[in-house]
Order: sequence, then structure tokens, then C-alpha cells
Amino acid sequence: MLRAQKRGNWVREEEEMKESSNGFTLEISKTGNTCPIGEKAGSRYREEGKIPVLSCEGACIRGEIARLAAHLVAKEEPYRRGCHGELFTVPRSALAQWIRNAGKIVLIDGCFLRCHGRVLENLVGRENLVEFDALSFYGKYTDRFDIDSVPEEERKETARKVADIVLAELKKMPAHDAAPRSRRGYGAAVSGAAAAPAAVKPDRGCR
Repeated sequence: MLRAQKRGNWVREEEEMKESSNGFTLEISKTGNTCPIGEKAGSRYREEGKIPVLSCEGACIRGEIARLAAHLVAKEEPYRRGCHGELFTVPRSALAQWIRNAGKIVLIDGCFLRCHGRVLENLVGRENLVEFDALSFYGKYTDRFDIDSVPEEERKETARKVADIVLAELKKMPAHDAAPRSRRGYGAAVSGAAAAPAAVKPDRGCR
């Protein structure tokens, strides 16, 4: 297990790694602060029954496309953009409570690494997570890292393609609302044909 200590240095604990090889622990410093506008937005979204949309926020082109796609999805009803920063590190905030108690949470991950998916399934439960692998829908840019390596218009067009697929898939799912999660169960993971090994090789571009 890799455990983050208070001073921020990583310590490899071989014994714990043998006992539990499927996860690691990250220690986060507490804060008593909240985001004023986030508190208003979180309370309003929860009251209105909006469905949170989260995404990869990685620094590479694949993370950027997932982020842009999430913004587009969140413009449609009944969705709104969720803040993963508050969810992960300010658990008592209104935004975090809205996300944690939603009946459905939409996640657009950037690639097959499922960085956000692997965190969220432990925070909110797989049964309430509808996860999409953005890369599997377009299958390009696996040999690039920098966001600017793809022209802005092309980034936007690719994100629009991903968002349209996500919205279409969401419309196929039952109970298209954000009822309390004790009353719903989803646990869906959706990927496209581009995820096939012949189209996208996991050992390229994400090491």
C-alpha cells in the first residue's frame, strides 16, 4: 500500500501491499473553509434534483476532451457540473453532499486508466455511477500529451462528439432523474468501439 503521510512524502509499505494489492490510502489535510458560491450552487442543485456530471481533469489532451465534453453535457437538463475537488477534499460542503446523495452520477473519464472512476466507485458506490470512457468514442491522440498538440477547433469538435454519445446513452437509461440513491441503482460503464485493442493500444501515450 502507498500511504501519503502528513508531510506529503510517499512511503512504500511492502507488508500492507501484500495484504491489500487492490488499493492505497491517501491522507488529505482538513479545512474549515467552504466556497461561498459553491455552497449556494450545491444547495440549489440538490433542491432542484439536478444530476452531477464529473470528468477527468488530467493535463493531457485526452483529459481536456473529457473535461470539455462534461461541460457540454452539463448544459443539458437535468445535468449540472460537479466539483471533484470539493467532493474529494471538502466532504461536508453543499456541493459534495449534493454529489454524494444524488441517485445518479455521470462520469466522463479521459481514458482507460479510469482515474476518477477508481476514486468515485469507493466514495459514492458503483451502483450510482454511470461511467464513460471518452477515449473509446474517438480513439485518437494516444501518441500525444500536450493539449495544444490538437488545434482548438478540433478539440471542441471531438468533445462535441463525445458529449452527443454520452447524452444519447443517458437517454436510453431508465429512471432519468436524481432521486435519492437508496431508491436507484445504475452501475453502468459505457465505452465505444474505439476501445478495442486493434484501435487503441493501452501501452501508448499514457505511461
